[in-house]
This record gives sequence, structure tokens and C-alpha cells, in this order.
Amino acid sequence: MKPRTKAVLILLGAVVLVWLVVWPVYLVLPDTVPAHLNAAGQVDRWGPRLEALILPLIFTFVVLATLPILLVAPIEWSEATVHGLAVFAAVGALFALLQPLGLYLTGGDGPAFSRLLDAGIGLLVVTVGLGLPTLTRTGPPQPICGFPSSAPVPDLETRVKGARIGGRAIAAHGGVVVLLALLGAPPAWITAYLVGGLVVLGVVLCVYLKRTLEPRAPR
Repeated sequence: MKPRTKAVLILLGAVVLVWLVVWPVYLVLPDTVPAHLNAAGQVDRWGPRLEALILPLIFTFVVLATLPILLVAPIEWSEATVHGLAVFAAVGALFALLQPLGLYLTGGDGPAFSRLLDAGIGLLVVTVGLGLPTLTRTGPPQPICGFPSSAPVPDLETRVKGARIGGRAIAAHGGVVVLLALLGAPPAWITAYLVGGLVVLGVVLCVYLKRTLEPRAPR
């Protein structure tokens, strides 16, 4: 099977899988569901159950808008490209399922729903971290962390090595978020750790990788 055809089937399969899960869940949800949570994980707005379809619809729209581009764009197709799109499909599908599955599994209980969303976001971070080397292989050549640099652009294997190091650290960070959610930590603490940790981790990783992996500019 050609890589382009395989990529299209993966994306369409992800959309079908999302709706096979979401639609039965949507049918059994109550007419009114939690629509927004505050920082403490308490419901501060309720809405119709149609709101549970927002994320699946966004994912579906993005995939369907992407497919024509993939079919006509002069992309150099390879197995690495297909693997990169598979990571995109996995992250997008997980994102689309967070809200409807969370509402179904928690029955709309605010704190429990918030913790489940936090666990789901942690899984998203884990997925992105583990898929970072694959995404790096499919991306254009660029300096470490993508910032302008006077140094030569590292070769592919060096960039993949950096992505592998950074990806493992990001995946570990996401794993801690999942663990905190499962242990019942306050939602505000989990959010602060998630966001603050990603910022600190991003800065530390970029400084470390640029100093250790990026080639030095010739003098």
C-alpha cells in the first residue's frame, strides 16, 4: 500500500473510531452536563449535552480539512511521514474523546470529572512526548528547539536524538500528571504542576540540548 493511501486511511480510521465511541456515549448522557470547570474543579456552568460533541466535531473538521491538502500537496511521502500522521491522529483522537468519555465515566461530578480530564491531558502529554522523535523525522531541518541560530543546522540523527531525550522527559512529566490525578490531588495543584512544569522543562531541555547537541558555528 502506498504511504499516501495508508496515511489517509489512518486519519479516516481515527475519525470513525472516535465517533464509534462518542455516539453511544452521547445517547446516554443526561440532557444537561457540566460545560465549564473553575480552577478548583467545581462546575461553574452547565449546558446541553450537545457540548459533549464539540471536541469530536473539531477533530473531525481538522481531519477532513487536512485530507484534500494531503492528496494534492507535493509531499515527499515515506513511512516516517505516515508515522508522523499516525501520532497526530492518536493525539487528536484522545483529545476528542476527553470530554464525552469524562462526562460518561464520572456522571457529571465536578471534581471527579476534573481529575479525569487532568489524567487525560497527562496521557496526551505522554503521547506527544513518545511521538516527538517520529514527528522530528517528518519535520523540516531546523536548529535545536527551532530557535534561530548562527550554528549549522544539526543533521537528522542529532535532531532525533534530541527529540528522544526531550520526548522521554516530557512523557515522564505527563506520567506524573496522570499519577497525581489518580491519587486525587486538588485540580488546581495538578494544573499548576502541568503548566509550570512544561514551561520549566521546555526551557531546561532547550538550553541543555543546544549546548550538548547543536554544532558550534565556525569561527
